[in-house]
Amino acid sequence: MIEEIESVGSISRAELDARDRPLRIIGGARAMRAVARWGPGDLAGRIGDVEIAFKLSANGKHPNFHAPTLAEAFARGRGTVREFLALITGGPREERARYLFTGDEQFLVKRRNGITETSPHLAALLEDLEVPAQISPDRLYTIWAWFSGPGVRTWTHYDNNACHNLNAQITGTKTCLLFEPRQLARLAPFPLGGANPAYNCSQLDADTLPPEIPRITTRLEPGDLLFIPAWWLHAFHHLGDFNSNVNWWWKPAVPVENPVSRRQQLIDLVTAAGVKPSPGSAEAILLGKLDAAAIAD
Repeated sequence: MIEEIESVGSISRAELDARDRPLRIIGGARAMRAVARWGPGDLAGRIGDVEIAFKLSANGKHPNFHAPTLAEAFARGRGTVREFLALITGGPREERARYLFTGDEQFLVKRRNGITETSPHLAALLEDLEVPAQISPDRLYTIWAWFSGPGVRTWTHYDNNACHNLNAQITGTKTCLLFEPRQLARLAPFPLGGANPAYNCSQLDADTLPPEIPRITTRLEPGDLLFIPAWWLHAFHHLGDFNSNVNWWWKPAVPVENPVSRRQQLIDLVTAAGVKPSPGSAEAILLGKLDAAAIAD
């Protein structure tokens, strides 16, 4: 039930736009200056004094859904970029996996309703990057950066922004598991109306998934690009001593319709209506039933 990802050396914008399955573009980001430049010393020298938040996990899984409380599952730390880099590059490997910085804490660029906003704190990183040619600039949605040490694992989830994703491996190495949207029910996302608000995350640990759930695997080396189509679920294992990635999210030319997108429409409607029932209440039970029906679709 394990399939190796399709890999190519190059692909056009039109060809990628037409795809509905993941793809590794070998060396697709190799020409970006960041691949040769980014390292702990370089980043500390240029943005080391910037204050950031970062993720904390007792076991290196982010979020840590094995934690006894939601506060521990979604724990955050604060410090300068220099202090964060010291945490992920020094000490025992298992300790270094406890820390993770993503665009969730601070984006690089976001574009909403025709207005582009750039992070003033991390703007220097954009000097080393370029929007991949496969992305239509007018559909660009968000750019994130990720920094981590060895051993970090991101929990299986889907991106709830309805966007395609190009993930550039700048430094280090990662492996990735990818699951097509029709596997959503088998991956058992946290239910709408339940205590855990991470509705886009699976309740199952990727390390102990039932082997009968089909998945695609890949390994990313510095300079590679990974295409994740909108609504595909995925989980990463960070292997390098120092890992850095950049994500470009952009809207598909035509909205993608599948079980995950339909389920997210329900979540968005409930959120827009301001419905926040207490777990176990009649309203929460009703939402859970609606969610289960959407997932089973």
